Formats: sequence, structure tokens, C-alpha cells
Amino acid sequence: MNRQVSIVGQEICVDGKATQFRSGSIHYFRVHPALWEDRLLKLKQCGLNTVETYLPWNLHEEEEGQFRFDGWLDIRRYVELAASLGLMVILRPGPFICSEWDFGGLPAWLLRKQGMHIRCCSKPFLDAVDRYFAQLLPILKELQWTHGGPVVMMQVDNEYGGVGNDQEYLRHLYNLHREAGIDVPLFISDWGTPNILEAGSLAETLVTVNCPSHPARHLANAPRFRPVSPKFVMELWSGVARFWSSPWKEHSAQDVARDVEELLRENASFNLYMFHGGTSFGFMPGAARKEGRYLPYLTSYDVDAPLNETGNPTPKYFAIQRVIRQHCPDAFTAPPARTQLKSLPPVEFSESAPLFANLPALTAPIEDIVPQPMEQYGQNYGFILYRTDAHFRDETAELSLCHLADQAWIFVDGRYYGTITANSPAPIIIPPGRLDILVENQGRINKGMGCVDNWSKGICGAILNQRRLYHWQVFPLPLKDLSRLPFCAFENSPTAPRFHRATFTVDEPADTSIRIPFGTHGQVFLNGFNLGKYRSTGPQFSLYAPAPLFHKGTNELVILELQGLRENRVDFLDHTDHEPATNMYR
Repeated sequence: MNRQVSIVGQEICVDGKATQFRSGSIHYFRVHPALWEDRLLKLKQCGLNTVETYLPWNLHEEEEGQFRFDGWLDIRRYVELAASLGLMVILRPGPFICSEWDFGGLPAWLLRKQGMHIRCCSKPFLDAVDRYFAQLLPILKELQWTHGGPVVMMQVDNEYGGVGNDQEYLRHLYNLHREAGIDVPLFISDWGTPNILEAGSLAETLVTVNCPSHPARHLANAPRFRPVSPKFVMELWSGVARFWSSPWKEHSAQDVARDVEELLRENASFNLYMFHGGTSFGFMPGAARKEGRYLPYLTSYDVDAPLNETGNPTPKYFAIQRVIRQHCPDAFTAPPARTQLKSLPPVEFSESAPLFANLPALTAPIEDIVPQPMEQYGQNYGFILYRTDAHFRDETAELSLCHLADQAWIFVDGRYYGTITANSPAPIIIPPGRLDILVENQGRINKGMGCVDNWSKGICGAILNQRRLYHWQVFPLPLKDLSRLPFCAFENSPTAPRFHRATFTVDEPADTSIRIPFGTHGQVFLNGFNLGKYRSTGPQFSLYAPAPLFHKGTNELVILELQGLRENRVDFLDHTDHEPATNMYR
């Protein structure tokens, strides 16, 4: 029998058999590859039969024309591993993915192109998409159910109807897939209002809906737009992504189990977003803009999922499993294994390297008349330092920044004078001297992209007493390689940015949670791997460090602390540390 996936009336049929997809989201790029099998197995043991994942264009083609599909980005291996466990797979290759991921998964180098308009029939954008898909789709073609693989469905773009109405753009993407040999059903997912569904779909695409709770209400809207169509909730939000300096919100296990039961009674397919969130390592968390405020997401992408960030089942996991057992007697369920995080004795940093004194070990200066965003200097992520001479006759002057998207630390002759942020852009008072403006890229907006027209990071200028400053040295600081830093004896400073290094011994690598309890604002690197950022403002106070990142024997931990350690100590915990949770729904 030929393997096939087809839509017949209100059913999705796999090899001619009506199939209900009980799916969960696990993003391969947010989980160490050595842990993929553990997470996928636990998904199956919960009673689910399908795994769904986005594909991040900005990692697969971080630099234009340089494609990667290996290691953490080996999508073929991930999909084949799911198949070996008897799971079906749903893929959402974008090009836009949202996902609380930097720029919604679009590569930052797009921002360097003249005439670039994203997610529409702008030629520069379509040319870039075409080149990427020419590399990606041949890989995905061979993984389809119809070719002996486990992929049963694929998405065209993501949540498009709420931000745009370029049907020609959607048609272009649809044709790209079909011409590349993608013959499984193609779908769209979006909020389930008729206007949004109409703007963001094609007649040939299956319509699925996304919602935070009470899914039957949202499903009821879809037939008004597409009267005969399978019922499918592509994103049933099991939790919520969290912002820095905001509450640690949760969605109760009882409510999520109620929603799953509601869908099972409706004989509707569903995908739990997320089943296991994992971690947005490095500089990859995105950001949102709400009520005019810029809100960057945490490093942790735990999102209150049934399988938590460390890969352990939560009460929500078992509540969902019980409901599936009751309604799907043929579903496979089993007790999941638990992973115990290991604590280690606290360690102290023994070496330091001031940032400003060691710029030659990290970067080379670029001379420019007017400062530009980091993308224009070929930089995608990290920090960027703008330096100029600010000499004037008065004792002090008022400094303001142009188009600051994130946060900037201001120094004159190496002394700290204040911080300017996108949410608090008020000018600060500085004396004359060498002016250093250190800007952190805290994540590009990843949602509501139809209403945003500037995703660039850094600054576009500085104004001193209503006069624009010219002639700058610019130091890109992507912090990809810290190996050339010349560390000396430990030295702390309450205001100057410094790298600090500690070495410690591990007898047997194990998962742990790293906390810089007296740090203020910084970035953590474990054996050269960028774990992500920490902030004393919370609500996340520790960073998950999976066992495969450790060495048996000597290990190295480096941090970049921007505002000074209050005490020299690093903790390795057997639990994650965050603020107490509050219920997101009442």
C-alpha cells in the first residue's frame, strides 16, 4: 500500500485511516542533542502520538549563504529519532516562526539589505527565502510519510493573518513547497477569527487554530470560514512565556487537562504548545512590545510545560496522561523516568579581565562618522560598544541616544554615569571625556511583526546638549570566542563591566542549575558554551546546565558581569530557582 496523508471531509486520514493527532511541541534547537531521545520518549509515554517542531532559519543560516544542518541543527536526525520511537512528526519551517525566538526566527542579516520588507512579496526577502528553502526542503522531502518517513503535515509561514494580507506571498511559499516535492497536507495556524483566517490562509491549506484555553470555543469559529474542515488546535497553550522583571506565571494542571479532555470528546486533533519548552540558550530569546514597553523574554523557555525545562514530568504531565488514558484506551502510556539535578559545592571566581582594557582580544574597532545599528557592522547578536571623544567647555552636559532598542550603559573615562533603556529613555548628565556607550542586544521583537518596522539593535546616534556627536570607534562584541582573553587575578568593580573566570572539578557530569546569587546583570559561559543571561530582577535566578555540557574533570565557567558582583560566589543547585508562581488564568 502506498503511504499517504489526505484530508477527507472533516478527517485527516493516514494511509486511509482517520487519525486523531495527539501532539506536543519539542523544539530540537532548545534541547541538547544528547537529550533528544529522553524528551521524545517522555512525550510518547504521556500518551501522545506526534511531535511538532519549528525550524529556526536564523540558526540554519546564521550568516548569509552558510547553511548548517548538523549537531544541534540536525533536523534529519531529530525526525528520524522520533520515527524510531513510533512518533509522527509535524514540521513548521517558517520562514517566520514567532516562538519567543529572536526576530521570530528570521536571520538578522536580512536587516542589512536595501529595500528589505519581511513577510511579503518584497524581492530581497523572497530571494533570501528561496535560497534557504532550496537547501531545506530537499531534506524535508525525504522525511515525509509519503517517502517512508514520519512527517505527516507541514505549515506555511506562521500566524500570518493577524499581521498581513499578502496572498501572493502565501501562494509563493505554498508553491515552493509543492514544487520541491512536499506532498503531505500543508496548513496554516492562527487565531480562530474569520477575518484573521481569511487573511492568512489559502484555499488549499488546512486551517488550524491557536488558543490559550477553552479550545472548543475557538474551534467553533473556524467552520464560519471553512465549513468542512478537520478540527485541529495547532497550539493549545499549556503555559506562557515569561519576561524579565515580570511575574512567573503558570497555567493550572487542572485547566490544561480540562482543555485536553474537551478536545478528545470533540474528536479533535491538538498540539500542546509547549510539551517541553527547553531553553533559549545564548542570545536567542526574543522580545515583545506591550503598551509601548519593550519586554525581553527569559533565557528559560520552561513556559510551565508538562515536561519542565530540566526534562522532568510535572503534575500537569500526569493530569494530561490520565485524561488520555480515560479517552484513548489504545494510547501508549508509561511512567516517565526522572532526572535528578546535582548540586556541587559553591565556587569562587579566581580570575578577571576588564572588558574595556581587553577589547583587542575580542574585536577590532570600526571607524564611522555616525554610529549605526550592529547589523550594519555585520553583527547579529551580543553587545556593541560605541566610543567617541565628548569634549565641551561646560562642566556637564545632557546625553541622549537615538533609536535605542534595548539598554545602554554610559561611561566617561571608564567611570560609570548611568543607564538608558528603551523603556526609560531620559537623558543623563555626563562630564567631558572619552565617552563609551555599551549596548546590549536583549532580543528582537518576535510577534506582532506587521505593526513593527524597525528591528535593528544598537543606536543610530548620540545627542549632547542638542548637538549630534560625530566620529566614532565601534567595537562589535558578539562574544562567540572568549579564548583570547588574558585573565589576571580576580578583581571586582561595582560599576565597570568585567569577565570573571572560575575553574572547578566534576567527578561525574550531571544536570545542574547555575546561579550567580550576587550578580546584577550578566551572561554565563560554561566551557565556552553560552548558557544565557542572568538578572537580579528575576523572575529567573538560575540557568539550567545539562550534563553533556560538562567535562569529567576540570571545567571552566566565565561570566560577563556588567554592574559588579556584590559577592564572589557561584552556586550549583539541584533545583531551578525562580520567583513563586502566580496563576495566569482565574
